[in-house]
Amino acid sequence: MNLKKYSGKLVGIIIFSLLFASCSAKKGLIHSSSRIPAGSKVAVIIDYPNNLKNVVLVSFLKQGFRVKALNASDLYTMKDVYDISDLKKLSYNIDEQNVSTLEKTYDNIYKLHVYNFELNKAEFLKQIRTEWDVDYLILLDLKEWEKVSWARVINLRNLEVEFVENYPTAYTDNIESIVNHFIANITGK
Repeated sequence: MNLKKYSGKLVGIIIFSLLFASCSAKKGLIHSSSRIPAGSKVAVIIDYPNNLKNVVLVSFLKQGFRVKALNASDLYTMKDVYDISDLKKLSYNIDEQNVSTLEKTYDNIYKLHVYNFELNKAEFLKQIRTEWDVDYLILLDLKEWEKVSWARVINLRNLEVEFVENYPTAYTDNIESIVNHFIANITGK
């Protein structure tokens, strides 16, 4: 009877351990086609409050990167904003014969927007390179413990993705340690 009592507890401990390990473990991945040298001109885009952005920017500056002042708000002005979702619902104050023509026009505008997305993205990245004199665009998304932070580096000379990493954030990580981890992998140090 004592053996049954201990085996039941042992099974419970094993099940708890497996569940705990599977819940807290995330798979990381990394790909780097080339190392980004310190001294490169970079723009870092991250969606965080300014005091946390400063931690990220200082980490890159300490490693010798020439960080350009680029905020997400610099990427567009109100005259540049074109939201295709504004055209989702239309109402017509005309006779029924002209409605199909207007719907066809809407379909064509929507398709034009969708099909030109890749072209617009390429033009936009080239614009960042020329207007801000940036060689690499670094995109970061930092997450809390048990989630996955990620980084991407785009070479703006050839528009190739040079670095991608998903990093399972550990319990002991903070913003600075995550950013330093990414910098070490980006530079190969």
